Amino acid sequence: MRRVQTITLEIREKVFEGVAKVPVELDGVTPDALCGKSADEIKEMRVWWGNRQEKLGDLFEVSVEGNAEKPDDVKIVCKGDFSVVKRVGEGMSAGEIIVEGNVGMHCGAMMSGGRIVVKGNAGCWAGREMRGGELIIEGDADDYLGAAYRGEMTGMTGGRIVVKGNAGDYVGYLCGGGEIIVEGNVGILAGLGMKGGRIVINGDAEAPGGEMTGGTLIVKGSIKDMLPSFRFESEEEIEGVKLKKYAGDLAMGKKAKGALYAP
Repeated sequence: MRRVQTITLEIREKVFEGVAKVPVELDGVTPDALCGKSADEIKEMRVWWGNRQEKLGDLFEVSVEGNAEKPDDVKIVCKGDFSVVKRVGEGMSAGEIIVEGNVGMHCGAMMSGGRIVVKGNAGCWAGREMRGGELIIEGDADDYLGAAYRGEMTGMTGGRIVVKGNAGDYVGYLCGGGEIIVEGNVGILAGLGMKGGRIVINGDAEAPGGEMTGGTLIVKGSIKDMLPSFRFESEEEIEGVKLKKYAGDLAMGKKAKGALYAP
């Protein structure tokens, strides 16, 4: 018989005291790490709050229902304003995390499995270097969605990200695989340095596909400042929409094997 465990983390008001909202970092607080733990054990876990470590129970109200035997059966529910909480679900490989409002930077970074649902907006680098699993953002996503972090050579390589609102600049920067779907508009240079995977933008984009060498980038809305280094090849119907297929980015020379679909 399957044993399900639900862990609720409700942020305490002390996190918001003072002039500056000092971020909390929840890396390591995943279904993988919390599986089978009691509320008291979880409260004793240490997390970074600014430049010092605190007990998880001092920053969050913790409650546990059930006792799972494997991470796949663990669900973490995040209550309150998590926009000051970074790295939610970072590195997770199984289970589910539900954020009932906004969430801070690096949500779902380097995750390889499981599912994260953000009911509000997500900060920068959501799904950064993601390798598997699913990240659903019901609001907007900030810059560098599914991208590589500074100094890294590859962004997202697997999994699926869906943003039901808009996304910021550099969606899928250095993307090497997986799928990103943005139902709204995006900022500048979506798919910058893209070398694999699939990005679908249902809204508008600005100068997408720069330095692209592989993968598929689909823009169904209008494009502002279409880069001149893409070559028209054909017209195709993608998901019921007639689009033009371009090859590029030809500025990358022989490495240019990307496909950009645009109105």
